[in-house]
Amino acid sequence: MALIAALAAACSTHGGGAAGRRVEPDTALRAELLHRVTADQAARVQFFAARGEDRRNDSTLVARVRAVDAENTRWLGEIVARRGWPGRSIVGADGADAAFTLVQHADADTAFQARVLPMLERAYHAGEATGQQFALLTDRLATARGAPQVYGTQADLVAGRAVPKPIRDSADVDTRRANVGLPPLREYLRMIDSAYAPRAQHSTPRRR
Repeated sequence: MALIAALAAACSTHGGGAAGRRVEPDTALRAELLHRVTADQAARVQFFAARGEDRRNDSTLVARVRAVDAENTRWLGEIVARRGWPGRSIVGADGADAAFTLVQHADADTAFQARVLPMLERAYHAGEATGQQFALLTDRLATARGAPQVYGTQADLVAGRAVPKPIRDSADVDTRRANVGLPPLREYLRMIDSAYAPRAQHSTPRRR
């Protein structure tokens, strides 16, 4: 299982919205993002709840998660193509977090994730997204394409412990992590161990 730690509140220190300009909030878009991320999480909760002691995956539930992800990817792709990345000043912090979850789960379309990444980087520097989000998508895309990750956010469970996937220039990873508001790698891995150690390794839907 590639672990994307559900530790946003603990890890992210970046906050605030874009300064110096007024942006009209889009309540309808925010509501749709929240609706779609609710469906995203419900499909995953059902998938994990249905797994037995043998850790076998229910093919019907796997298909459901993939279908939800495909529809959300299609929809978000249309939104991003028309309007750019939906940042905090447009859809609120919860709406922006929901959009990030949807692009994180667009694993079947890495080309889309690659198009979003520079938008998310700009959003981060403008105060419209978090540094953790930028780091997570950077690493998720890199590992999906077989490249070393940059920030060390992607890990596997090996014998019940979190082991990071290969990291580029690993000696300086903590400096890069600090630059985007993430804790040192060793602390991060301890947090993952605490959150995920009871779960066995698997390869289907990855959660936030």
